[in-house]
Amino acid sequence: MPMDDLFAEAQRQLTVCNACRYCAGYCPVWPALTLRTDLTTADVTHLANLCHDCGDCFAACMYTAPHEFALNPPKVFAQVREDTYRRYVWPRRAPRWLGGRRGALFGFLAVAVLLTLLGYATTGRFLSAQADPGSPYEILPHLVMVLVAGGPAGYSMVVLADAARRYWADVHGPLRDLAHRSHWPVTLVQAAHLRHMHGGGQGCDYPAGEPSPLRRRLHLAVSYGFGLCVLSTASAALMQKVLAVMPPYPYWSVPVVTGTVGGVAIVAGCLGLLALKRRSLPDLGTDATRRADHHLLWALSLLAVSGLLTLVLRTGPLFSAVLVVHLAAVVVAFAIAPYTKFTHGIYRVLAIYKDNLETARRTTP
Repeated sequence: MPMDDLFAEAQRQLTVCNACRYCAGYCPVWPALTLRTDLTTADVTHLANLCHDCGDCFAACMYTAPHEFALNPPKVFAQVREDTYRRYVWPRRAPRWLGGRRGALFGFLAVAVLLTLLGYATTGRFLSAQADPGSPYEILPHLVMVLVAGGPAGYSMVVLADAARRYWADVHGPLRDLAHRSHWPVTLVQAAHLRHMHGGGQGCDYPAGEPSPLRRRLHLAVSYGFGLCVLSTASAALMQKVLAVMPPYPYWSVPVVTGTVGGVAIVAGCLGLLALKRRSLPDLGTDATRRADHHLLWALSLLAVSGLLTLVLRTGPLFSAVLVVHLAAVVVAFAIAPYTKFTHGIYRVLAIYKDNLETARRTTP
């Protein structure tokens, strides 16, 4: 659907919703809608990213098809979010050689070959006996890892920061309004706990129209698991740079425990969400959004499984190969992150912050 037609359809549906207001207690989207009478494209974009896709409004709505109004807010919001992920990222597409599944696979293989060659050139121990079994630096020097991963990571951070700036300038305006420190704690808590992913309080009407907290819990498992993996990497860097303790680390050390728990949580959460999506109502989204969901969940699963295998096999002959697979997956993930659904967390946090800002201004005498 052309973007002008999409936003016109979103405005039509939300105008009906604004007149009805039956769903006012389900999530912050509907109270925020009541503040707007003449909806703009920026308003629709903000409301779509504030939506946590719980589906409760669709289950409760009396104006869904076959009614002539044919309302479906979850679907139209999903389409608007899909536009958001493209519109605010510059450049709008990943490098051509990384585009699509074939591009990502090509990038993965290219990085894996590069890392293998660098391993042979620098340590000469790839697939051979290690003097210190379990140490990744016996296979690839630390500097090589930093240089290979640092470029894509830095690129993604710059692109994502610029996308956040462009999004905020479009849906809100002044960047100085991001400096209201009193609103950030509650925003981050709401985002971290997925407070708005429970509809009227009983859980998402997902996957098939019955309230359940399962989707929220699985999403939290993925989010917290990812956070634990970041903590694992950070703690390992701290131990190496500050405490001068080099890997491999003991099984009960902070890097190993947080990485293991985080990896298992990611795999369990991703597989659970994939199973739910197989049973979900097709009316609640589009083929494009479902593909984006599947790609992200499978990619996160690959990252987590390969990371766990580096621990399980770190003293065996396959450690070199598994380490290269994991590092190649990490590098490609960094490179394509701005062009995947990974970005949805950034826009969602900004939408929650804007909603808290509007709520505070509305209630302040």
